[in-house]
Amino acid sequence: MASHQTRPTLDLAAGRLILEEDLPRALALHGATDPTDLGWVRHGARSLLVPFAGIHSGITDAYLLRLDFLTGRDSPPSARFVDPATQEYVVGGDQHHLPNLQSPEVHMHPAYQSPTGGMIQLICCSAVFEYYDVLHGGDDAILWRNTDTFLVTLAAIGRAMASPHYVGRFPANV
Repeated sequence: MASHQTRPTLDLAAGRLILEEDLPRALALHGATDPTDLGWVRHGARSLLVPFAGIHSGITDAYLLRLDFLTGRDSPPSARFVDPATQEYVVGGDQHHLPNLQSPEVHMHPAYQSPTGGMIQLICCSAVFEYYDVLHGGDDAILWRNTDTFLVTLAAIGRAMASPHYVGRFPANV
């Protein structure tokens, strides 16, 4: 189980195995046999790209979420919205690829000071690796459990993408 007091330990081999184990189960739950049936794309051995959309003021905005499986079952996958062309996120240059989320469960930070000194994108949610990596703190009732899968992450972000929590796209950097 994740902890508010301890940063997660990277275990890339375990992360790869978690994706291999959980992806077929997730597909079956959605009645799919291949990730592309859901619009998902495998990106290397430990990454999955998942499209999301938000509607605000009658405008539909498309986004791409990248999940990176960096640990075993004790922590959720890393999650960040990325530029669809590069599948990456550059702090200070790509914030227009981020949804502005303001829900009790998920809040978006385009540039957040990491404890290691760098600036990162932070999807502030207990179902995201970075939440624990920055030692966010909070109520133990929301901690990631060893029985959770990336579907918990997708569901939390999906709820935040709904009205009234989705308030549009972050503006392009000027």
